[in-house]
Amino acid sequence: MKSSSWDSSIGDLPAAFLDRLPDILQPEDLDIYAEHVAAERPLTIRITDASLELSEVEATFASRGMTCHRSDWMPESLRITPPDRSLLKEIDGVLGNRIFRQSLSSMAAVESMGIHPGHDVLDCCAAPGGKSSLIRLRQGSDGILVANDLSRNRVSRMRRLFELINVTGVDTQVHDAKTLGSVFPTCFDRVLLDAPCSGEGRFNLNEPATWTDWNPGKIRRLAKLQVSLLKSAIQTLRPGGRLIYATCTLAPEENECVLQKVLTRHSSMVRIESISTPFEGRRQALSGWNEVSFPDWMSNAVRIVPENGMTPFFLAAIRRL
Repeated sequence: MKSSSWDSSIGDLPAAFLDRLPDILQPEDLDIYAEHVAAERPLTIRITDASLELSEVEATFASRGMTCHRSDWMPESLRITPPDRSLLKEIDGVLGNRIFRQSLSSMAAVESMGIHPGHDVLDCCAAPGGKSSLIRLRQGSDGILVANDLSRNRVSRMRRLFELINVTGVDTQVHDAKTLGSVFPTCFDRVLLDAPCSGEGRFNLNEPATWTDWNPGKIRRLAKLQVSLLKSAIQTLRPGGRLIYATCTLAPEENECVLQKVLTRHSSMVRIESISTPFEGRRQALSGWNEVSFPDWMSNAVRIVPENGMTPFFLAAIRRL
């Protein structure tokens, strides 16, 4: 493993992962990531009821010794410090189930879709449903929303969530996302593929289950799956439609490499676009990996580092021509 000053605090993580990290993150971001992995997870919420005033939510948290931090680009969100999750359920009950715990990076994925009322939208791997509920809000309940997942149990839990937070008009379906291109060919204006991934952005030293099963073989298996999922998701787009490919991992094999494999083969059908949503922690995608250079268009993809409540994420916006 490469010797460095930042890895002493997160040395319990797999050695092979730590060895890769300096080739993925900029030197100034290594300490940011190490601090994130060793600390409590950021606690961010989204208000799900437009009639609930932000000031009322802030006052409720303040009465219990917690501070709310607003976000200019996501007006329904609040970052809570200290991140005391034990109080969140109580406060949620006080507010009548009108707030929802969700990561800012997940919200950024939806905001980057550019959804407008009347758009027909597909969420390919939708469970547990937080992003689908935000998509429905941005649709203004006008347009089709299909929230798909592979697991019937997860879809059942997602339906219960929608009932709890009063989200209506969502068509929940159970399909293998690799088949969605044939099930829904050219049907949607906007598509979200938050792909299953190795979850390196969720590693936490206080929760060994988040990282103990990590290994390079898992990355290779998931990258193969992600290529199939992205090919299928592109087929569901209408001409002119936009797809957001997202993961919560750092691994280039699951991010830039997937885009290179799929978009290079379909260059006459799709192009990658810039993402204008002004969320924090934005970094440019890698220019290459393992001595392979990526095309210039890869610079439009975005890596997110954990600043101001954001969590590690990867986002790319793909337009069907």
